[in-house]
Amino acid sequence: MLNGEMNLWNGFIRKYFVAKRIATTDNIINWQSVIDSIKPKTGDFNTPATVIERANVDPNAETSYYDGIMQTWKEANYDFKNIQWYDYYPNEHFDIDVQTKFAGIVNAEPRRVFISELWPGHSVPYHWDVEDFEEQWLKEGELVRYVCFMRHSFGHAFILEDDCFYNVKEGEIYKWNNYKSFHAGTNAGEFPYYLFHFLGIQR
Repeated sequence: MLNGEMNLWNGFIRKYFVAKRIATTDNIINWQSVIDSIKPKTGDFNTPATVIERANVDPNAETSYYDGIMQTWKEANYDFKNIQWYDYYPNEHFDIDVQTKFAGIVNAEPRRVFISELWPGHSVPYHWDVEDFEEQWLKEGELVRYVCFMRHSFGHAFILEDDCFYNVKEGEIYKWNNYKSFHAGTNAGEFPYYLFHFLGIQR
C-alpha cells in the first residue's frame, strides 16, 4: 500500500471509529439559552488537588489511576495552576429537560450527564474518566458516550485519541467509539468553553 493510500485509510479509521457524527440538536436544544442559564464558575470546581482529595475519600475510587495520571502530568511539566474546570449537572445547575431531549436524540438512557466549563488560559490534559458505578451500569447494557459542542468560538479545542475537534458547528453530536477513550481539552480563546457530555445505556 502506498503512503498516500495508507494516510487515507488512517484518516478513514479515525473518522469512523474514534468518534462519529451521528446527529444535531438543531431546533431541539438551544445551547445559548442553556449557557445563559448557568451561573459562571458556580459548578463543581475541579483541579488535580480536588480530584485526588475526592478519590481518597471515596473507598470505591481508583486512586492508583489518579496517582498515575497526575505523575504523567508532573513529568510533562504541566503547571497545575492552569488545570482547572467546572462541571454542571442536570436538575442541579441546569434544566433536566436538556438531558431528556438529548437522550431522545441519541436513544439512550442517561447514567452520567454533565456540562464542562473551561475558562480561557486553562486546559484539562490527557486523561480518561473513571466511573464509580461502571460495573453496575455494564450489567444493565452497553455503555455509550456522546459529546455535543455547545458553542462555536475561537480557541476551543477538544482532543479525543487521534482526533482534534475544532471549529465544530454548535449542536453537533459525536458518538465515541469507546467511552473510556483518552481525551483532553484546552481553551486558547476569550470565552468559556462548554461541552455537553452524555454517558448512558444504549437502547
